[in-house]
Amino acid sequence: MDRSENQQWPDWIRRLQRGDESVLRELLTALGPRLLGYCKKKTGSNEDAEELTLDIFLKFWQYRNRLDADVNPEALLFTIARNHILNFMRNSAVRKLAAASPQEADLPETDGILHNFTYNELLRQYRQALEQLGHKQRIVFKMSREEGLSHREIAERLGISVRTVEAHIHSSLKFLRTELKDGFVVIVFLSILE
Repeated sequence: MDRSENQQWPDWIRRLQRGDESVLRELLTALGPRLLGYCKKKTGSNEDAEELTLDIFLKFWQYRNRLDADVNPEALLFTIARNHILNFMRNSAVRKLAAASPQEADLPETDGILHNFTYNELLRQYRQALEQLGHKQRIVFKMSREEGLSHREIAERLGISVRTVEAHIHSSLKFLRTELKDGFVVIVFLSILE
């Protein structure tokens, strides 16, 4: 973006907050090609990149009322892009693993763990350990690990601070490591299969 566009940002943000869709089109024209190129580079797919780019602008539009007038739309859009791409890649890996049978999942063998436990037994232990977490802890952990939400998204949905979300996840992981001992590494992979 050039200097004149940088000077337009506060005006664009104010117009966005009023619901002016033309600003979104202006941003799409100004930043869309660069965002699309960034997404293509990261995903290696034109179709995925196009879908991600549209999702990024949609998310930006949905959060327009929360924007500060001095926010840099370019930096914010690329931050949203980075997070969307990470979620996309994680979800792609989850879909591939979920589609595979336990034998095809090619989970790493860690000190013979897979020889000692069956897939179903590990999954049962994981679910059982999750049930031992406190109610709020379990909800936060599942939103993070199973729904792929960011700490900020969880905090907003539950009306708690980001630090509280981080504390819940940290204590959940610590508990699961203790409860599941040697099987914890495999359980982390299994948690994304649910």
